[in-house]
Formats: sequence, C-alpha cells, structure tokens
Amino acid sequence: MKIYNSTHYDVNLKTISKQHQEKPSLVTGTIPELSHDTDTVVISPSARQLASTDIVNKSAIYFGTVQINDSLNRVLIGQPTEVKEAVYGIIQSNFITDVTDEEERAELLELGLIQAKYIADNYMKDDEATEFMNTIRQIEAISKTRTVDPNTKEIHYETPPQRPIGAPDDYIDINDLMKKYDPKTFDKLQEAIVNGEDWSSILLSFAKNASTHKDWIKDYREEESKQIGHITSENRFSNASTASITEFVKDIKDIISNVAFKYSEFLTDNIEAFMRTLESPKSIL
Repeated sequence: MKIYNSTHYDVNLKTISKQHQEKPSLVTGTIPELSHDTDTVVISPSARQLASTDIVNKSAIYFGTVQINDSLNRVLIGQPTEVKEAVYGIIQSNFITDVTDEEERAELLELGLIQAKYIADNYMKDDEATEFMNTIRQIEAISKTRTVDPNTKEIHYETPPQRPIGAPDDYIDINDLMKKYDPKTFDKLQEAIVNGEDWSSILLSFAKNASTHKDWIKDYREEESKQIGHITSENRFSNASTASITEFVKDIKDIISNVAFKYSEFLTDNIEAFMRTLESPKSIL
C-alpha cells in the first residue's frame, strides 16, 4: 500500500527558527498551499484480491479438565500447527460457544463432531484417533450442560470430577467429598486457609472421619460415574466422505443444501473456515 500527496512544498528553516523563539500560540484555519482534497491511497492489485480465504483467526486453547487437557496435548503432539488450530477452532466455534439459540448450537455440534472425525481419520493413527474422539465426546457432553446466569449473563458449564495426572483410578478429591457431605467443616477449612491458621489438622480429621463413612464413598463413586451432559445420538452429517478435504467440504455443503437446517448459511461459513484453517500454513499456536 502506498500513500501519495499531490502537493509538494519546501521547508523554510528561517521560519521554523523564528517560531521557536516566539511564544507558542494556537492558530486555526487552513494552509492554502496544502490541499487534502487530492490525497490518494493506492492499493496494489494483489491487496485488492485479498479474500477471506487468506485470513485465519487464531483460536483459544481449551483446557476443560486436567484429563481433557492432557489428552488433547498427547494426541496433538507432532501434528502440524494447522491441525492443532483446527481442533481448538472446532471447540471454540462449535462446542464451547457464546451462541444463544439452542437449535443453532445443536446444528453446530453436529457439524463440529464430523469435523473432528475428519481430523481423526486423516491425521491420527488408530489409538490416537479413538482417544481423540472420546475426548471430543467429553467436550460435547460438557457443552450440553451450559447454563446462563439470568442476572450476570455469565455462562457456566458442569465438568466431571478431576484427578491429578498420574493419580490412581480410585482417586477421591477429599475437598469435593468434604464440600458435599460436611459443608460446615469445608467452610471452616476455607476460613483457616484464608486466615493462615492450622488447616492441615482439619483436613486430617475429616479424612479419618470420612474413612468410616462407606456410604459417602459409595455415593461419590456413583456420582463420578454418571455421564455429564448427554451425547448426540444421530448426526445428519455422518455420511460425509472424509477421504479428502475437497470431498468432505463438498458433501457437507450438499447435505446443508438438502436438509432443512435453520442456520444453513452459518453452517456453510463454519465449514469453509474449517477448510481454510487446515489448508493454511499460516496458522500459529
């Protein structure tokens, strides 16, 4: 891009020197020698041809839970940056979104799931693909727990119980257990932590007490095993070919055209953005 001004004039050094010696003053009006009417901005032909296909937005990294984050990091190791960007783009644009219309959110979820399948089929080996799709399903389930606070308008999602990386399968978060079954002690613990008091004795005392309540452990396990949210059973995009990005996008667009989607134009924009991301070497994480 080049910027030209049609008016050329010389700098008068004597005038500048004199102005520095005098008291500064504010002068209003126009400069006859300088006409802004003829200022021009010249854009090169290549810049004029810059299309939306040349622009790729960077998606935010989704954490979710410790387990989800660890799984995504593991299956995306060694993947091209455009694949990583596409995965987080699906999560941000199709799953954990700020879309308010329930039907629009449902349509985006269906499309996001089949986009994830395309990535699994084309960029991952069997075990990686299976783990990736299981993790995507977890994120889908979390997205369906979405609630909006009527006063603050803040969006909230429920997440399944978490355990530290490397913790055994029977790990129990004692803080969650205390909060659920002995809330008064939990409040006392929080107060002790905030005030810098001896909180460890409170925690140890509760742990000994909890070990005698087999019913607490049983209920905790049952709650932990319950599915957060629910999984989409049918997907109208399930027959789309994942053999190549060209076939995939064509099939998706054909399905959008032939099925009564309420937000067909929005879905088309979404699949085109997905294709642009995978085809762009400019995606950066």
